[in-house]
Parts: sequence; structure tokens; C-alpha cells
Amino acid sequence: MSESGSGGVPPHAPHPQKVRRRRVLLCVAFTVLAVLLLSATVAIVLLAVLRPRDPITELLSVTATGVLPSVVPLPTVTVQLNLTFLLVVRVRNPNPAAFRHGAAETSLYYRGAAVGYGEVPAGTVPSRGAATMRMNMTVQADRLVAAAGIGGLLADVLAGEMEFEARTEVPGTVLLLGFVKRGVVARSVCRVAIGVADVKVRRQECQNEARL
Repeated sequence: MSESGSGGVPPHAPHPQKVRRRRVLLCVAFTVLAVLLLSATVAIVLLAVLRPRDPITELLSVTATGVLPSVVPLPTVTVQLNLTFLLVVRVRNPNPAAFRHGAAETSLYYRGAAVGYGEVPAGTVPSRGAATMRMNMTVQADRLVAAAGIGGLLADVLAGEMEFEARTEVPGTVLLLGFVKRGVVARSVCRVAIGVADVKVRRQECQNEARL
């Protein structure tokens, strides 16, 4: 009675070719998974790098020179005014790329109406640096009267101070990694109270914001 060959493949053992194929598929699956994880990591890093940080505008100082309103009643009621503001604004750029801005604009408001305007030419704020801008603005008497009326103007003069609002807007772009351009508008709103007797800044309060 002959014995079956002991060196043969067991009847239920997987075929060697199928085993190799399964190993190849597992290797491919692990490789794809590793590539996906690497891609996700790179995407997260790029999003962190490419997301522009908000430039920050700061009003460093306000200087007022000239004469605040005086009312001349005769022959007709007129308002005499010679008032100029010098605003010093600093723009800080926290991005790892330069912030190239257009003309920086500041509008001066009194009782909600625009009474003055100033502009600084376009320029560049270096990477993680700052730039200082100086703006001269002359207050226009006719707009001042139109904003408050003679009665409102006299009330502020008699109260001893006049409150103005300076709104600064700095539009620009940040070029990240040399090819991704993102637009940013930095803004600041400052309320400034000027003493009538000495034409000095008595107090100021500022808020900063940026819009992508």
C-alpha cells in the first residue's frame, strides 16, 4: 500500500501566487495611506503658512495746530477756522512676506460728517516689520458747520472740546511663497477730543481691524 507524498502542498493551504498578490496589495494600501497622511500634513502646513495674518494699524500720535472755530455774527453769521491735524500712523505686518499697500487714506469726521481728508502714497511694509506714515489734514470750515450747524458748533465750543473721528484704511496684498497673492485691508478708527482753548489732544481711543 503506497503512502501519499509528504512533500506536497496541503489541500487547504493558500496558493503561493495568491499570497504574493495579497502582500503586494497590502504594500500598495500602506503606501497610499502614507501618501495621503503626508499630503494632509503638507496641506495643513501650507494652510498655516499661506493664511495671511492681519496687518495692524496704530495711531501713534495726533497733533492739532491752528485756531478752533470762532463765530462772527455780523454782518452775517460766519465761522472762522484754521485747523490742521497731523496724524502719525504705524502699520505692522506680521506676515513672512512683504505687505504691498496702495494709497493709505484717512478721513476725518465730525458729528458723523466728513470734514477732512488725507492720503499717503503707496508703499511696502517689510516682512514682520513696520512702516510709519504721516498724514496732514486741513479741516474744512463749511463742512464743519454743515455737520453740526451753528448751534451744535457753539455748544461744543462752549463745552470746551470738540470730538473728531479719524478713519484710516490701508488696502494691499501679501505675496506668500512667491506665487499666492492675498488681498488685505487694514483699518483703524480713532476718536480724538481736542481742547478748544489750547488746541491740544485731551484723549483718544482707537480700534483696529482687518478684512481679507
